[in-house]
Amino acid sequence: MARELPKLEDLASSKTLALKPDYLQAMGWFQSAWAGIEINTDFAICKFLHVTHEQGHLITSGQMFGRKARLLADLIARSDHPKKQNILTAFNKVRGGTLRDVFAHGYVASDKDSVTFIERPAGGDFRAEQHCFTLQEFVAHVAKIAQAGMDFNDVLEDALEMDNEELDAFANAALSLKLKPTTPPGSA
Repeated sequence: MARELPKLEDLASSKTLALKPDYLQAMGWFQSAWAGIEINTDFAICKFLHVTHEQGHLITSGQMFGRKARLLADLIARSDHPKKQNILTAFNKVRGGTLRDVFAHGYVASDKDSVTFIERPAGGDFRAEQHCFTLQEFVAHVAKIAQAGMDFNDVLEDALEMDNEELDAFANAALSLKLKPTTPPGSA
């Protein structure tokens, strides 16, 4: 018989930090902040490649963030954009030290006072590393990521003259691709 999932309001009395509402809220904040970083990265790749929004989605869809990050950093560095140093500085804050892969793919162990993410990186010899946080440390780390994401967004708004309307159009272009046929006319 399957156990019943606890109600969210009942989690406040949990004996493990990883199930407490404050931790879950911080994890949700991280996910939201990272979603913003992802779309800004994909949008910037599209802009630096001088391709359409649809082509930008075809290029970036399914790529791991590390590969996209390397691509974008190289595109920016090799460009003649007058604000490339500002963009790179903001982007490098997003790239470094976020522990995004650890939070997204690591194992979680928790007690009442801390949460530990167990990282098992892909590639190379096997190794495992622990990243332990109290609630306050985790919230501070997530705030740092969210701030870096906002700073990257602000730099892109200025340097690429990006606004919410264009970013929305970029996001919606992914949906329009879904509606287009994938086989060339006459090939079926």
